[in-house]
Amino acid sequence: MTEVTKAPTTDQPKKGMNAWLIVFLSLGGLVVLGAFLILVGGMGFLFFLNYYVGPQIRGEAVNESEVKKAIKDTAWVPDGFTAFNNKVAYKYAESGSYTCPSRTRCIQMEVVSKDGCDSLYVAMAEVNSSGANVGYHKETRAGLAAGQKAVLMPDTYNEAADTFRLSKISCY
Repeated sequence: MTEVTKAPTTDQPKKGMNAWLIVFLSLGGLVVLGAFLILVGGMGFLFFLNYYVGPQIRGEAVNESEVKKAIKDTAWVPDGFTAFNNKVAYKYAESGSYTCPSRTRCIQMEVVSKDGCDSLYVAMAEVNSSGANVGYHKETRAGLAAGQKAVLMPDTYNEAADTFRLSKISCY
């Protein structure tokens, strides 16, 4: 006679236990995800507070008198020039003292730097007679020494433009 061996039986889990385990793990995952999102959001909020609100709270912000003093420090600005910021000043040439290239509108201006600029960038808005911005022009210069004047002549073929308005001067 041959003996038949049976595989040992294992206890089957009670029905419904797998469902509760899935629910428990899902809720646990949601809690972990929520905590992660709160942590990330909290870090963003702390970043905002530290860099945008913190200086005022800690008294580190520059007070208005120092800002006005920096803007009013124009002892270096040559006669006839207007300080644009604490690095550069500008003036426009008198009308009729320069000639525009053929078929263009132009303006001549000079820019002077307090400490010099490796790179000078001037942006001008082209403006029509009603004051609307109808174009854009930029001029650049390199290697401007301290106190040296750069002559710029923004021009345009844009027939809608009647004049120019200085919008930006950068000195790096």
